Amino acid sequence: MEGESRRKAIIDTLKQSDKPLSGTELAGQLGVSRQCVVGDIALLRATSEEIIATNKGYIYNPAFKKKRNIATIKVCHKSEDIFDELCTIIDYGGKVLDTSVPSPAYGSIRVELPISNRIEASDHAEKFVDGTSKHLSELSGGIHFHTIEAHDEIALIRIQKALNEKGYLAK
Repeated sequence: MEGESRRKAIIDTLKQSDKPLSGTELAGQLGVSRQCVVGDIALLRATSEEIIATNKGYIYNPAFKKKRNIATIKVCHKSEDIFDELCTIIDYGGKVLDTSVPSPAYGSIRVELPISNRIEASDHAEKFVDGTSKHLSELSGGIHFHTIEAHDEIALIRIQKALNEKGYLAK
């Protein structure tokens, strides 16, 4: 069983269980090692799935699911401003989850863009420096959207204020 489908099976199994399930029990059901299950649980928890480890095993508890502070922002800037835009989001406590552009032919074109630090921002921005790669926003006259996540609502407000002050927020 491939990783993504195995993690979905872990979530489904935990949601259906009325008792904690040990890593060994889950591993036996899935035909993998206990260590593989432990790794999958860690990945699931990192994506905000609320899996709780108890002394009797794992349980799924959606009542404790963390509130994610997410906003979609509409921005417009030149290609040479990509790095500054991304760093502004990061420096104010945000993470860029994706970018999308409106398309008359396709409705919306969305690309995952997990950027949470300056190294990732630099790596992404460097792809457009020599002109061989084109930024997705060139399909829409510079207008594009980012889904961003921050640790709280105040950080989201600060990010939008900073982007607006730099002239990156589109009306």
